Amino acid sequence: MIALPAAILIHLAFKIYYAILLVRVILSFVRLPSYHWFQRTVGWFCEAATEPLLSPLRRALGRYQAGSGWDFSVLVLWLLLSLVEGFVLGR
Repeated sequence: MIALPAAILIHLAFKIYYAILLVRVILSFVRLPSYHWFQRTVGWFCEAATEPLLSPLRRALGRYQAGSGWDFSVLVLWLLLSLVEGFVLGR
């Protein structure tokens, strides 16, 4: 069992990462130009924070979503992170 303050910090870290992932998804739909200040700062940060986990999932899911035009790697990552969070926190 994890001590309560540590569990709160771990839960907070997962929630922050979920928020970063959600901002990246929203920015992918909005399509701001690359010179826009929000895209250059927040967009770059969100991409840098999520790409190390998303790119292996994209490679693994590539043949299943070929030609569909949809990227389900974000959804799969969200589900995997929630499983890991539940396992770490003992839920």
